[in-house]
Amino acid sequence: MRSLLSPLGAVARAASFRMLQTSAMRTFSVSALSGFSGSKTVGSEQKNTLSSEAPRKTGKNILSRKTFLVDFYKHMNDTNDILLYVHHNNMVKADTLRIRSDLQRLGVQLLFLRNGIYKVYLRSSEEENPALAEATQKNKHVKHPLSVLLNGPTAVIAIKECNPRVVESVMKVLKSANDKLMLMGARVETAVYTASQVDQFKSLPTKEELQAQLAGLLAYLGGAGLVRTLESNGTALYLTLEQRSKDMDPLEKSEES
Repeated sequence: MRSLLSPLGAVARAASFRMLQTSAMRTFSVSALSGFSGSKTVGSEQKNTLSSEAPRKTGKNILSRKTFLVDFYKHMNDTNDILLYVHHNNMVKADTLRIRSDLQRLGVQLLFLRNGIYKVYLRSSEEENPALAEATQKNKHVKHPLSVLLNGPTAVIAIKECNPRVVESVMKVLKSANDKLMLMGARVETAVYTASQVDQFKSLPTKEELQAQLAGLLAYLGGAGLVRTLESNGTALYLTLEQRSKDMDPLEKSEES
């Protein structure tokens, strides 16, 4: 009996191994980081195919913290209209938790920077892929206007939309931090602001308020009145030029006579 079971057991184990191997091949997919696009079915077989896009040739290993942070800083800059750069000083964990909580209630984030890596990103921020070794080498002598704000421990307050009211509320939180967070400057859309310019910006009307003022002005002028206002000078100019043309054209004068 044992001699019969042993071959059967070996066959069963071999069949089980082949089943597991086939299942693994069917579910196997290679991540984009290793340069593969996944698996492709040909009949009943699975063949792993190389991606049409070559792996990124980054300055550091593609899985390194530096590459991750450069990619993250690009995402942060691309997805926020306003970035407030602040110097943090002697902040303990309780301070960080309290301030982050206050800012989150405003819908904004406090993010601590690695200045050296952020400067690497800034130098190549105009590139589609700033983490590439080629971009780093190409832009190594670039001086970005925001780099002057990165002196000492630096953090960023990221604001999604360009809204002076939100900036005004954030400034109140910074004031309550008792000099543990000091505003150094900002990037507002594509412009670089000093701390004093940010203080002026927070008092400006929002885009919605400006649109409401414009709508009120148009309603006050009225549809027909606005058309007359826009066309009056042009019409008068046209009539003047037409009359002048008639005066200077002798053929037209003879036809009229």
